[in-house]
Amino acid sequence: MPFSLLGQQFPSEVWHEGKAVLVEGDTLVGWIKYDMDKDIVQHTYSTEGTITTVTPRSLVFFEIFDKLANQYRQFYVLPFYVQNNYKAPIIFELVYQGDELTLLSREKVEYQVTNYPYAVSGTFNRLVLVFTHYFLWPDGHIEQLTGNRKDLLWKMKKKSTQMKKFMKSNRIKPERRSDLVKIVAYYNTLFEKSETRLTP
Repeated sequence: MPFSLLGQQFPSEVWHEGKAVLVEGDTLVGWIKYDMDKDIVQHTYSTEGTITTVTPRSLVFFEIFDKLANQYRQFYVLPFYVQNNYKAPIIFELVYQGDELTLLSREKVEYQVTNYPYAVSGTFNRLVLVFTHYFLWPDGHIEQLTGNRKDLLWKMKKKSTQMKKFMKSNRIKPERRSDLVKIVAYYNTLFEKSETRLTP
């Protein structure tokens, strides 16, 4: 899911005010910079001070105030199958938290070819921010989303009939981040509340 920030800075390129909670229990407050492609977080008490690099194996959670998006954002380190039989801790952003289903995401900046009528060749390359979304289930299982409507309904098969009607009546497009939030929010209303929640 690409999101163009042409001519602007990307969130992973700047320092944000925030805090990071480490596995040992320490809390680092100050300035945070993250790189989800490399899965590292940097911390400093001042933007001109000493920088500490933290890997997912020693990190539990971090939170920032993203001035570019003008909102607080929360990130958690969770185990995920990076290979068939191997789980590794990686960083996910918490997009929407529910009792039955939670929406997570990861992001990266990449070049994409775009059709542009005013370019000499008709196309040009530009850097875009691309999101990959995931479902987190109460048992801790994390599934990557493909953006395909049928695949989405299959993952929510417990309530597929209701979800299909909801998506059709609300003209939901699974490739849109805002619509994914609506999908997960509605799905959670179809279940009784449980105690499964992420807490920093």
